[in-house]
Amino acid sequence: MLKTRIFLCLVSFLSARDGVLAASASTNSLSTKKVVTRAFLPRSGVESIKTLDARGGVCSDTNPVLFAKIGTTAIVESAALFGILLGSTKVNAPWKIFNQSLAEVLASIFVIFGASFVGAIIDGGMSAATNQALNPNKILGDPDWYANLIKPSWNPPGWLFPIMWLVVSKPTQLCAISRMLKFGIKENEKGTLLALAVYTTHLTLGDAWNKVFFGLECINQGTTVISLFFGALLTSAFLFYKIDKEAGYYMLPTCGWVAVAAALQYSIYFKNK
Repeated sequence: MLKTRIFLCLVSFLSARDGVLAASASTNSLSTKKVVTRAFLPRSGVESIKTLDARGGVCSDTNPVLFAKIGTTAIVESAALFGILLGSTKVNAPWKIFNQSLAEVLASIFVIFGASFVGAIIDGGMSAATNQALNPNKILGDPDWYANLIKPSWNPPGWLFPIMWLVVSKPTQLCAISRMLKFGIKENEKGTLLALAVYTTHLTLGDAWNKVFFGLECINQGTTVISLFFGALLTSAFLFYKIDKEAGYYMLPTCGWVAVAAALQYSIYFKNK
């Protein structure tokens, strides 16, 4: 009973911190305005005032520099997440939960629900996704930036995002990973390791998309990143299906929901050129 309570508490703790997109899509204002930001320059003692276009965001890096940063972080973060999953299969723990090694279950929960924390550590600061979960009423940069973007008429209501991510997408991913670790490793170790590597890559790209689009407020670059994110997700789902059909089926809800997010991103891109 104590182990079960600890397990449930852990799931709740991690879920509360990964409410990605929960509030960022809660408004749909079509107005545009200028945002004034202030920055103090230590050497000159002068306060500079910069006016930003609400639809332009605060994205400052050139594409090569930004994507180099994203790529480096994604590689390191993906390797870390993959190492956590792989390491859990090597732990010879006597305890089991849901007829699976407790180490594998805890590792899967941490990777799926807490991936953004690994990215935050690698970045040396809190990621955009983490900040959205801890402070859902605030978006990094201009807090009104997303609200002022022109969005399609079918823009999902804000309350639907946490339900889809935390109630539908994340738990079904947990079921898929559990099957891959429980059955896939035994039946096709090399194929399973490849599938898990692609899966962790999709997680890091999803985190990168939040940082680029909601954190840096870059529409163009965010569209590119979500395309890579969605592609990695579809590839991992296909690889899961080839090894364990049920695991592949468990990935379908996430594929469907990210397809909606990608379509929304593309619509925002074309409407806010």
